[in-house]
Amino acid sequence: MTSRRVSASTHSPSTNISACFATVWYVGLIHTGLPLQWHELFADSFAPTVLYSFTDRSNMDIEGTICPMPTPTVDSQPDIDTDALERYTGFLVEHGVHGLFPCGSIGEFSSLTAAQRETVIETVARTTEDASVLAGCGDTSVTAVLDHASAAADAGADAAVVVTPYYLSTTQSGLRRFFEAVADSAPLPVVLYNIPALTGEALSRDLVVDLAGHENVVGIKDTSGDLTYLYDVIERTPADFSVLQGATQLSAASLDAGADGMVAGPANVFPEHLSAMFEAARRDDAEQVQNVMQSVVHPVVSATADVPTAPAIKHLVSLRGYNIGNALAPLPELTDDARARLTACFEQLTSSPL
Repeated sequence: MTSRRVSASTHSPSTNISACFATVWYVGLIHTGLPLQWHELFADSFAPTVLYSFTDRSNMDIEGTICPMPTPTVDSQPDIDTDALERYTGFLVEHGVHGLFPCGSIGEFSSLTAAQRETVIETVARTTEDASVLAGCGDTSVTAVLDHASAAADAGADAAVVVTPYYLSTTQSGLRRFFEAVADSAPLPVVLYNIPALTGEALSRDLVVDLAGHENVVGIKDTSGDLTYLYDVIERTPADFSVLQGATQLSAASLDAGADGMVAGPANVFPEHLSAMFEAARRDDAEQVQNVMQSVVHPVVSATADVPTAPAIKHLVSLRGYNIGNALAPLPELTDDARARLTACFEQLTSSPL
C-alpha cells in the first residue's frame, strides 16, 4: 500500500478536533456568510461566547475500513430501533472497523427525518470510542446541510460527509458555490461525497482539487467507479487530504495506488475480513488483500448487484444474527427469490473458514 502521509497521527479524530476548538461569536454565524475563522475576531468584543470546532487538517486521520451503516428500523416502519443500533454498532467496532458512516446511502438517509438522523448519529457516536464517526449530512440546500452538520457535531460525530446536491440540476460552478458555503460555516470537517449514479451530479477532478485547498475540506468518498478519476485525485491533492474508495470492488487497486481507505458495504456483513484486508494492504501483503477480495468482496458485490443495496445488506446482516428491520419506502421489499439467493451466498461464504 502506497502511503500518502509522511507520518500517521497518533491521536483519534475526536481528540484532534477537540484540541483545535476556536471561540467564536454565535450571533449571525451561519447567516453572515463569512468564513468560520473570521468570527474569532468578534469573540472578545461580544457575548455570549460558544465553542465551534476549527479543523487542523494535518491532525485528521480518516483512513481504513469505514462501514456505511444501514439504519435499524422496526420492521418496515420509519421508527429507529436504537437498541438494535447499539448492538450492531458494537459488533462492527469489536470486529475492527476503523470508521462508521451512518446516514449515508445504505443508511437510507433520504427517507429519514432530521430528528431521526440525529438520533442515529448520536447513538452510533455514543456507542463507540474506537472508531471515527463520519456522519452523513447530505441534503439539497446549504442551510439544511449546515443544520445536519450542527446536529451531528452536537451528537459527537468527527466529520460531516456531504453528498452533491440532488434533484435540481446544476453546474460545476454551482457545486463550487454549494461546497464552499458549506465548508466556510460547517462546525465539522467536511468530507466530499461523489456518487453521480444516484445524484445525477459529479464533482469534476479540477473542482475536487480546488476544494481540497479549503482548510475545512478534509477528504472525499468517491463512488464514481472510475479508477482513473480516483488516481488523478490522489495524485493532485495534498497528502493530508483523505481519498476513500466507495466502490468496494475497486478497493485493492485503489489502496495499492495510495487511497487512504475504503467505504465498504460488505464490511456490514464481514467487518473482520474487510478490516483485515486494509491492515494487510498497509503492510503490503498483496496475497492477503487478494484473498479477501476473491473470497468475500467479489461474492458479496455479485450477490447484491441486481437488488437494491440497502434491503440486501439488511438481509445479510440479519443472517449474522442482528435483526435490523426491512428497508423503508420507496425502496422495495426483497422478493423471495432475492432473499434465497442472498441467503445461499451467505451460507456458502460461512460454510468454511474464509
